[in-house]
Amino acid sequence: MKVLDIALKDMLRSFRSGFALVMMFVVPLLITGIIYSAFGGLGGDGGFDLPVTRVQVVNLDQPGPQFSFSLGQMLVGFLQDERLAELLQVTEAADEANARAAVDSQDAGVAVIIPPDFTTAALAPEGRASITLYQDPTLTLGPGIVKGIVSQFVDGFAGTRIASGVVADQLGQRGVAIDASLMQEVAMQYGAWAEALGRSRGEGAHPALDIQPPPSKTEPVSQGAGMMGPIMAGMVIFFAFFTGASTAETIIREDEVGTLARLFTTPTPRAVILGGKFAAGFITLIAQVVVLMLASAVIFRIRWGEPLSVALVALGLVVAAVGFGLFIMSFLKSTRQAGPVMGTVLTLSGMVGGLFTTGIPNLPAAYDTINLLTPHGWVLRGWKLVMAGGGVGDVLLPVLVTLGMGIIFFAVGALVFRRRFA
Repeated sequence: MKVLDIALKDMLRSFRSGFALVMMFVVPLLITGIIYSAFGGLGGDGGFDLPVTRVQVVNLDQPGPQFSFSLGQMLVGFLQDERLAELLQVTEAADEANARAAVDSQDAGVAVIIPPDFTTAALAPEGRASITLYQDPTLTLGPGIVKGIVSQFVDGFAGTRIASGVVADQLGQRGVAIDASLMQEVAMQYGAWAEALGRSRGEGAHPALDIQPPPSKTEPVSQGAGMMGPIMAGMVIFFAFFTGASTAETIIREDEVGTLARLFTTPTPRAVILGGKFAAGFITLIAQVVVLMLASAVIFRIRWGEPLSVALVALGLVVAAVGFGLFIMSFLKSTRQAGPVMGTVLTLSGMVGGLFTTGIPNLPAAYDTINLLTPHGWVLRGWKLVMAGGGVGDVLLPVLVTLGMGIIFFAVGALVFRRRFA
């Protein structure tokens, strides 16, 4: 068919232009890549690594003969647990002076000093003892982690003292004799329960909660990819509209150089010639959108969403971009007008459509309404819905609106061009 022949000819000519290729494929990916690098790096997972905090522990605890265990030694073992190895590097110091000296020389970030009467005070009803944390003043995160871990341990044995007191009161009311070995057994059982509870919480379980996974498994999305998805969508939309206007501009350029007039002298009807040039815009834009989506999925690990919904939103984008570009170019008389007008109109419409603020959170609600004054905003809404997991029903309204806008723009632009070259 002659329409397709003309369309393929124009499309191949566009793909032979280095400037066109750069604007269609390189610039959108480059801009997104720069932003992505600034917010986590191309190879990162959007997270960060906590530095390992070096801890010196001094265990001065000396439990009395009535105790068969040492809470101080239990705290040392708690800090040296292999589950904390990625956060803490724990070594035991000979005395308090050496531990403080290690912190002063920055050989350690925190010194944990366990007092001599720690076990006795922790289990006695009115006992009091304080664990000293001596930290490097230049550090904040590491000492905070150590404080939280030690507090969790101490709070557990504060519960032990309460449990022991309750058991003693209950047994005393029943006339049962209370001795030290019985209280130790109560304390050990409560401590074992508290430790198991803390371990289950650390693993995401809780005896009072029934946590169920979603019915379908979904792969985790990195923070960087989740943030870059809307930004890449904005770049795809903006440069798709730029390509739509550029392909329509070729009609004006060919009219200036005389090649369009020579085509009109052939037996091919003018409607077929113009139809081929319009079709070139559709084919070029489909290729651009598909390549950008595939490339961004590989490079930035962006998940665009459910295939059918993605295809519908992409179709709406292509129709809107071709129609909008044809509409703008149809009212211009020369390529000298095309450059400034295209740059100004596409930039302003992109700004109003929200294409340059897609990565900014908590924008005013009124801004979402302003976005919908342009086809760009409706396409962007469709992309956001589909990337959030929306199905066909969710994106149907944005797709229908963008298709309607695109068809209207295309009809007006095509009518103006046909009258111009009638």
